[in-house]
Amino acid sequence: MARLNYGTLLGRALRLRCPRCGTGKLFTGVLTMAHHCPTCGFVFERGPGYFLGSTYLNYGFMSITLTAMYMGLHFGLGYSNDVLAIPLGLYCVIMPLVLFRYARAWWLAMDCYLDTTGMEEGRPSEPPWQEPSP
Repeated sequence: MARLNYGTLLGRALRLRCPRCGTGKLFTGVLTMAHHCPTCGFVFERGPGYFLGSTYLNYGFMSITLTAMYMGLHFGLGYSNDVLAIPLGLYCVIMPLVLFRYARAWWLAMDCYLDTTGMEEGRPSEPPWQEPSP
C-alpha cells in the first residue's frame, strides 16, 4: 500500500475516522475512544500513555486562542477584566472538552503519517478485535 498523504489523514481526523481505512469511528461515546477500528482492526492506542501528546495539542490551541481573544477584547476593544473573566473562564472549561476528540484524532493522524507501523491495509496491528486485558 502506498503511504497515505497528510491531507488524507488530516481529513480522516476531522471526520473522527480511522486513519488506516477511513471508515471506522474513533469514538464509541462522547469522550470514550474505541480500542480498535471496527472495520479494519487497527489499534488506536499504540502504547501506554500514547495520547498524552494530544493534550499538548489541546493546550497549545487553547493558549494561543485565549491569549489572542484576551488581547483583542481587553486591549483592542477596551473590555475590563471584570467583564471578560466569566466568558473567558467558560471558554477555558468548555472548549477543551469540545476539542478533546479532535486533538486525539489529529495526534493519531500525525503519528500515523510519521510512523507507518501497522498502517498496511488488510493487516491488523494486533490480533483483530481483541480487547486489552484488565
